Amino acid sequence: MARKRQQEIDRAAVFEAILGDLGEEQVEVGASGLPLDKIRFNEQQPRKFFDPISLDDLAHSIAQKGVLEPIIVRRAGEGYEVVAGERRTRAAKLAGLEEIPAIVVDIDDREALEIAITENLQREDLNAVEETEAVLGLLEVTLGATRKSIISLLQALYAEERGRASSRKIDPRHREEAHSVFRRVGRFKMASFVSNRLPILEFPTELLDAIRGGEIEFTKAQAIARVADKEQRNRLLKEAVTENLTLSQIRRRITELRKGNNVMAPKEDAATAETQRLVTATKRLLNKRRLAALDSARSERVNQLLQELQELLAD
Repeated sequence: MARKRQQEIDRAAVFEAILGDLGEEQVEVGASGLPLDKIRFNEQQPRKFFDPISLDDLAHSIAQKGVLEPIIVRRAGEGYEVVAGERRTRAAKLAGLEEIPAIVVDIDDREALEIAITENLQREDLNAVEETEAVLGLLEVTLGATRKSIISLLQALYAEERGRASSRKIDPRHREEAHSVFRRVGRFKMASFVSNRLPILEFPTELLDAIRGGEIEFTKAQAIARVADKEQRNRLLKEAVTENLTLSQIRRRITELRKGNNVMAPKEDAATAETQRLVTATKRLLNKRRLAALDSARSERVNQLLQELQELLAD
């Protein structure tokens, strides 16, 4: 392990936007990388779902080009704990690497959690549930308050912005810190977060799991959540996932329900539903990056199968 002077680290490009100015004494770089078997993941990491197809694509890219951006870790016992870059670390392991380039920082639990949350919020593919929980987590860390207290504060601030009275007395410091967090995140206005994202926490478990698992987009789940009847809601959720319904199609089926028509769509037999599921799954696999990463034998086999499928459907 070799220490480097602050100016020798491309901190602006790598992690300055996340960490800010930690100071020279808090930054350390692994000259030849860190052993992957010495690196563990943070159980408090806000990102819980890693799309297996996307992760496999990244692993193929890493196998060919290596890890282009170092992860950020801190010392933990005899090894290291990931602060930022868990997805890259998982993909590197899948790619069969033994080491990964890493920046080692000397920070405490609170700083590590804040960095992990901030790094995740800067990602474009974070799902809405994880994103909402990450913002709340960042507020909890920054204000040193419980989730319940944070939600109460946000609701009071929301009421204050709209000129409505609130039973909660707002600490001026908490008001400024909360607004500061939303300015740093840059993804939401506080009012839109309260009105559009906090209600996610009240979604039925089935919808939350579907969003977390990447099965359905937030806007579609938001519409389905308005169906009060559990059986109808779960049936619509299943159809939305297996048939890849658009938001407009989902809304039309909800309108049918409100008119008293319980038949949202003609019932499909099990074989048809399974076919729809396979079609949706196959579409996700047939992307340019994944196909480009195939060796010649597998690529030829894929072409043969696609040709057979085309011939079958043309009959």
